[in-house]
Amino acid sequence: MRQSLLKASLAAFAFAGASAASAAPIANWDYIVTSSFSTVGGDTSFNGSGGCQQVTGTAITWGACPSGPAVLGGSRSGIGITNSPRSGTLTTDGAASLANTYTHTNNPLDGSFGTLTSAKIVSTIQLRRQGSTGAYASFSESYTIKFAETPNTTPCAAASPAGNPCNDIWVLVGSLNNSFTLDGYQYFFQFYAAPRLEELSSAACTAAGAGAGCIGFTTIEGRANLANFAMEITSREITVPGQVPEPASIALLGAGLLGLAGVRARRQHNKA
Repeated sequence: MRQSLLKASLAAFAFAGASAASAAPIANWDYIVTSSFSTVGGDTSFNGSGGCQQVTGTAITWGACPSGPAVLGGSRSGIGITNSPRSGTLTTDGAASLANTYTHTNNPLDGSFGTLTSAKIVSTIQLRRQGSTGAYASFSESYTIKFAETPNTTPCAAASPAGNPCNDIWVLVGSLNNSFTLDGYQYFFQFYAAPRLEELSSAACTAAGAGAGCIGFTTIEGRANLANFAMEITSREITVPGQVPEPASIALLGAGLLGLAGVRARRQHNKA
């Protein structure tokens, strides 16, 4: 499943006070980014019905009953979205700006509990020229995460700290990047996670129900594992170590779903 975060319709964006014939490249942007879990039936799946599972727009939890939040050291695990919506500014070819935060509260669970296997996340990005009084251009796209709550027995499907139970596994499916043209200038939008994602081992991909060469990250048992999404706008396509290009877009699938690394880029534009 490959989905672009930015659609071709962005080429038609019009910002107040700028004409297509004379507008300068946009150096600075205002943004608002919002992410949530889809609560539509079938968009979230579990590998059983034991225990209690709960799905809301901001959190998915599983484990012991009754349903409730996932608290470190408790009998429920979960992943939650915070810092959503988040607003700020972006500079073309500048440093990354923070987007939303994901936290996997990873507790050891009884093997009889049904655990998360996949979920759909919907992200909405709003952009406009910094300081503009015009309306934001708004667009949404979705991507899928595949998850494996691994048995805490060796051998582990994913590399794990010595003396610690096996790490859980996350795989990200879908492109989070694309290009758009505005007033004759082409821009590239990257939406990614820190630490950077990486290509997982065949055993880890299989455990998460994904094909060989999957891209993702792992989370340590007994911790609240944070994953901070970030985003950039650049004037040329860029690639980041540990990430995989896709046709018509660059999938900055970083190394975690989640330091933000600065990316150098040189400016380019298309002549009308």
